[in-house]
Amino acid sequence: MEKLRNNVAYTGSQTKVEVTLNSAYKKMVRKPVDPPKRSKLEEIGNSITHGLGSIFSIVAFILMIRVANTTQEIVGAIVYFVGLMVLFTASCLYHAFPHGSAVKRLFRRFDYSSIYLLIGATFAPILLCSVGGVFGITFFAVQCAVVAVGITLIAVFGPSRLRKIHIPLYLVLGWSGLAFVPQMIPSNVGLFVFTILGGIIYSLGVIPFAIKKKCAHFIWHFFVLGAAVTHWIGIYLFIFLV
Repeated sequence: MEKLRNNVAYTGSQTKVEVTLNSAYKKMVRKPVDPPKRSKLEEIGNSITHGLGSIFSIVAFILMIRVANTTQEIVGAIVYFVGLMVLFTASCLYHAFPHGSAVKRLFRRFDYSSIYLLIGATFAPILLCSVGGVFGITFFAVQCAVVAVGITLIAVFGPSRLRKIHIPLYLVLGWSGLAFVPQMIPSNVGLFVFTILGGIIYSLGVIPFAIKKKCAHFIWHFFVLGAAVTHWIGIYLFIFLV
């Protein structure tokens, strides 16, 4: 009888723990979290800057695809274009929607997810066309896997709840390109210089991206534009025009 009471008590305690954990999980995943509230003027500026980025993405793709000669260059150009276009378009629309709306919260997930996508997409023409071989393809596949994990975390938990994980992961994923420096320097110094320079600009931009100050996010947008253009110049000049 005593054993039965102990089992019942244990089962009851276990059930309470499961209910508590389940409730905490649902609260973490499902509770909507509004993005930081910014002034209308700042949001207009944010939307315009990355709207210009979308236009740049189209022009950049046209210039690349016109001179692409190999299958690797065509695939690299398409993947790179998709990454650029998704990031700038998602960001433009996210900042255009009114604060507090469900669609703005949704596009914030797209906005943060597209950062992972662009990092991986930027490496596509570099790894497939310049580095190449088994190493280039394998490294690109690993990066795609990390990108998929990052996007999944944002899709499930949203961008705010694991922000302290995403920002370092953005940097680690971006600077993972240092692993193929030995393959790049002997054959393509120009590409190496522009790749590193773009990475530095992105990394410096993380400072205004991470802080919650007035107009800091607007400043971050210029870092993104500058880094994206820098990377594209290097890729276009030293991969597609050589």
